[in-house]
Amino acid sequence: MKKRKVSTENDPGPRLQRVNQYLEKNFPDFFAEARFQVGDDDYFLYARFGQYLARTIEQNRASRDKINRGFTVLNKMARVSARHPRIRQMLVSGPLEYIVDAPKARALARKRLSAVAQGYLESLCE
Repeated sequence: MKKRKVSTENDPGPRLQRVNQYLEKNFPDFFAEARFQVGDDDYFLYARFGQYLARTIEQNRASRDKINRGFTVLNKMARVSARHPRIRQMLVSGPLEYIVDAPKARALARKRLSAVAQGYLESLCE
């Protein structure tokens, strides 16, 4: 009997490992709390991160450096999503949706996001 190779094409987890590590390193409190609440579900982790980032920007609760690191997380995710449609869907329907709904966050995102991520953001604005 031949062993089948398990396809991870639909599982974005391995592809997001570096982004997860960056998120955990730069936002340890958020990461620990979110993982406790949502477990290993990356979709909800990044949706909550988008909500957290948008709320932080709207309420002026973080330093410029912290906000820039938040956009770095999204840019890293956008870079990975260029090759993986599942991650692209996760980025657009998760964190970017929260940023579109927050006027200050959306204005700042237009300055800080990469061209790829801005394209996804603009597609949500239409």
